[in-house]
Amino acid sequence: MNAKLADWVRILGPVRIVFLASLLLSLIAAQGHLVNRDGVYYLEGAKAILEGGLAAGIRPGEWGFMPMLIAAISAVTRLDPETAALFMNALFMAGASALLVDWVKRKSPEVAWTACLVVLAMPAYNQYRGEILREYGFWFFCMLAFWLAMRWEETQRWREAVACQLALVAATLFRLEAVAFFAALILWQAIAAPRGLKLRRVLVIGALPLAGAALAVLLYGSGLLAMPQRVMYYLEAANPLHKLQNLNAARARMVEAVFPDKYSREEAGYILLFGLLSIIPVKFLKMSGVLLIPMTYAFIAQPIRNALARWQPLPWMFLAHLFVLAAFVTHNFFLVGRYVSLLNMLAVPVVSMGLLLLMRRFPRLKAILAILVLITLLANVVSLSPRKTHIVEAGRWLAANVKERDLVCIANSRLAYYAGWRSEGIVFDGAQFEKQIEEGRCAWVAVEARKTDRLDAWLHERRLQEMRRFENRAGDAVVVARRDLPSAMR
Repeated sequence: MNAKLADWVRILGPVRIVFLASLLLSLIAAQGHLVNRDGVYYLEGAKAILEGGLAAGIRPGEWGFMPMLIAAISAVTRLDPETAALFMNALFMAGASALLVDWVKRKSPEVAWTACLVVLAMPAYNQYRGEILREYGFWFFCMLAFWLAMRWEETQRWREAVACQLALVAATLFRLEAVAFFAALILWQAIAAPRGLKLRRVLVIGALPLAGAALAVLLYGSGLLAMPQRVMYYLEAANPLHKLQNLNAARARMVEAVFPDKYSREEAGYILLFGLLSIIPVKFLKMSGVLLIPMTYAFIAQPIRNALARWQPLPWMFLAHLFVLAAFVTHNFFLVGRYVSLLNMLAVPVVSMGLLLLMRRFPRLKAILAILVLITLLANVVSLSPRKTHIVEAGRWLAANVKERDLVCIANSRLAYYAGWRSEGIVFDGAQFEKQIEEGRCAWVAVEARKTDRLDAWLHERRLQEMRRFENRAGDAVVVARRDLPSAMR
């Protein structure tokens, strides 16, 4: 039996194995997983497109490719939008994993099997398998572009060069910051190409972005093209002068609130800037989990130059995305973990090499290391915490018992989703949510509460009467309350 299994594994190879294993992990992660808030937004857009066409589902100024793609897949496959989105994301994740392992296999065949373990276990992106996100398409097409860039370096054919650039164009449909990787490819060839061939290779690998940039400048300068709002946002985030103004304004507020001493006030700007930038490495290291050990060992066991040289152009991509994240965090003053995940994905080859070197150096620890990685792999997709079925139950109750949708205030868009309502116009968050309640615009209120929250007092202060409470095993609850309206208004 073991011999037959080994034969099948050998026949399939690491690339097919990682593709199939990734699909299986995505299937496991999707079981009983509630739709995330971003997913609600995409699914609502997809349903609106299916019901009323593109104009009904794409909001002005939004990057609407994800809802369009979900709607298209749903229409073709006859799957409901949620299933279609999960299926699409599973394929994108499996494809990205397979491309990354194939990359490693072509560069260092002996590292391929450890790369299988690492790519499936890295918490940074595997922990999101049950969620509907546009990052999956972004990751896949970025990995495809990098893989094609490697093939182009080997063959020097125009076909691979053009396909690489088209893959990055596809990545920008999911996240516009993929544009930064065009610059990374150009810089890679400007430095790594043999003398006498640098200009030619830069023009080949940068043909589409250079031509596109020239055309955009021409059209925009002539007034024939209006700059899209999303593009303006990214240009603003990258503008050093605008960034300096934002940082100075934030520094002034921080000085008044945090630093009473005049000496600390002088350093407030540096504290703010480097504090924000430190978020990137902290999240990167934290989301590496136990794989931080082989990552560190990869640089201990060999010189840094050797550790990075064989994986070109991935280090250039890593650097480009690092600059994108720095621009984002200093513009918005926050950074979501999944934005950093691509850095961890780009680090997979180095981590895989480190794991192999660690196992060779300490053979007695091989089994322990493999077990730790496998535990991490399973922990990413299997949750032992109580399921949040109470949110689904509360949503269904709202759909069956509350008819005045325009008078409902909901603190979580997922409640509206499971009620079958569009969140637009009825979902409010934070200060806006409180303002709507205080102004008496909410006849019904649905809120989430933890076991330790003092929700009764909060409801009493706002003259809200609890109607139904839905709890899970952890004691977390969704409370549906109604305003104590005068009898004439009921």
